[in-house]
Amino acid sequence: MSRLFCEILGILALAACATGSDVHDPPIQISGMVIENQTQMFVSAVRLLVPVTGSFVSCGNIAPGSMCSTTFPESVYSGNPVEITWSQGGQIHSTGQFVLQAPADFDERKNGVVRVVISGIESAGASIVERIVERQE
Repeated sequence: MSRLFCEILGILALAACATGSDVHDPPIQISGMVIENQTQMFVSAVRLLVPVTGSFVSCGNIAPGSMCSTTFPESVYSGNPVEITWSQGGQIHSTGQFVLQAPADFDERKNGVVRVVISGIESAGASIVERIVERQE
């Protein structure tokens, strides 16, 4: 199951990066994803979809105040719109389509991570953030 999840993320990264307008110059390299549940309720069936390609990645259940995350081989993000859907409180919610953005001070020499945040029953978003590499001791 975990291997399948990682493979799907890899497909998402490649598909999400295949076409679209440039977000940054030089392009941003994406090498992971984090989905955070900042609400007080369980969320389930969280999905980040790239409608242009039909590729997606999902996470089954995320407890309140927790997250799921993964890394995958780096891919270039070129600006395809994404859509986030999730289930919470017995209802399905959606953000509609939007383009991922990186902060103006994003260091293109570092890899990025797609950060999905579910912050309320009908509120979610995603952005590209710098990947923080933890040191192994």
